[in-house]
Amino acid sequence: MNSGKTNSMTTEIERVHTLQSGQYLLFERGLAGKQDRLREIVAELQENQDLFDGSRFRDKVHFQHSGQTPIQRWYPYREGYSIELVNEFLQKLSITASTFDPFVGSGTTLLASRQNRLRSFGVDMNPICVQVSRVKNERYNQKDINTVSQEIRNIESIGGVKRNSETAFPLADRVFNKQILDSLLQLRGHIQTIENDKVRQLFYVGWLSIIEGVSNIKKEGNGIKYKNRKRTPTGYVNIDKETWESRNFPGDRFLFVKTKLLDQLGLILHDLRFSYGNCEEKPCVFEGSCLDFDEFFPEEIEFTFFSPPYCNCFDYFEIHKVELWLGGFVKSQTDMSSLRRRGFRSNTNALNEKSIVYRNESIEKLVALLDLDRLWSKRILDVIRGYFDDFHSLLRKLHVRTSKNGYVGIVVGNSAYSGVIIPTDLVIAQIAKEVGFKNKGIFVTRHLTTSSQQKKHLDLLREYLRESIVLLGK
Repeated sequence: MNSGKTNSMTTEIERVHTLQSGQYLLFERGLAGKQDRLREIVAELQENQDLFDGSRFRDKVHFQHSGQTPIQRWYPYREGYSIELVNEFLQKLSITASTFDPFVGSGTTLLASRQNRLRSFGVDMNPICVQVSRVKNERYNQKDINTVSQEIRNIESIGGVKRNSETAFPLADRVFNKQILDSLLQLRGHIQTIENDKVRQLFYVGWLSIIEGVSNIKKEGNGIKYKNRKRTPTGYVNIDKETWESRNFPGDRFLFVKTKLLDQLGLILHDLRFSYGNCEEKPCVFEGSCLDFDEFFPEEIEFTFFSPPYCNCFDYFEIHKVELWLGGFVKSQTDMSSLRRRGFRSNTNALNEKSIVYRNESIEKLVALLDLDRLWSKRILDVIRGYFDDFHSLLRKLHVRTSKNGYVGIVVGNSAYSGVIIPTDLVIAQIAKEVGFKNKGIFVTRHLTTSSQQKKHLDLLREYLRESIVLLGK
């Protein structure tokens, strides 16, 4: 491998030009006080960084069509990116050896690697992500496919709902209609009796994928929202739960849930028959912290590609908590808290007793500008510091394990608190250089929106809240 591959990445793939100096300056001249200081800090970070127009990746880093894409549609994962995005980097960088994703999510990096006949590894703290990634990247032979077809017929023959199912999920009565909850648990019980382990795990993912669609909630922003809570011109109004359910669910609730499951399993069976493709290389997926990945496998890595949690205080365990509880992945609040506190320190729920070892001078300058009275939690300062401390640990280990002339690609978004932008892409590039990586470029793919509270403070700056791909080389 050589530098020509990176040149190919910035010319053949992108057909980009380096952005004119000033086109991505975060602040206009003439702004006083804090914003002037922000401009100085970000200008220092951006100095000697190559920024490229990555807008052609816009719809691939925030993948809107996963629900219609074979294999990716097996489980709805809003935070995912597309297989095509990974494929472009694999091909233009001429990757031929092992790949890795330390935040495996729905398994897209591994799926692209598998289809390109590359050995791959993935790690995730979320047990749902681990299961989904393993199922998507399993080896299915014709006998397995025949079993899938037969088990679908077995579900078709199941009669009405039993009413004696129980769950430890404390919010079950609020999140579900009682008949729908009983139906889900009955179908889960049937799936657990399937003898073929690969088919049983596959059906379990299919079952997990329908939970949100038959519930009273939807994933939105940094958590879940109840569908019977409606926004009106004068504020939010709660519709009576039973009234809302009678309007939105048919009389035969068991048939409604069973049909949703059968439809999803039908899509999965179709993909297995016609769209699954090469499955010779089965990825290795481990449940655990990305910061411990070097304990799970010994191989060198030629290409790491991932999207970490952003430094925006989103708690992704909260977003997936209904599936975690109903799927039996957590059985108590202690289990849930343990998952959160072992994850990347990207939100206040993830903070733990771990000390902050790495201090970044630029981050300290930015943190000093935060108005504590305008923060919804003063612990956000610990989140920001902890986030980049964790990133330093991860990049340091990746540098050790990355092969000579290997690459790391990171899809990440910048964030803002109390009118102060946290330029995560630039800080990551700075940290990467400190641990020994070469910065190959930052591809700016799209600009982000911010909360209504932030908009008035970032009116001139919101165009510079961006999502980028940071490309590193060794």
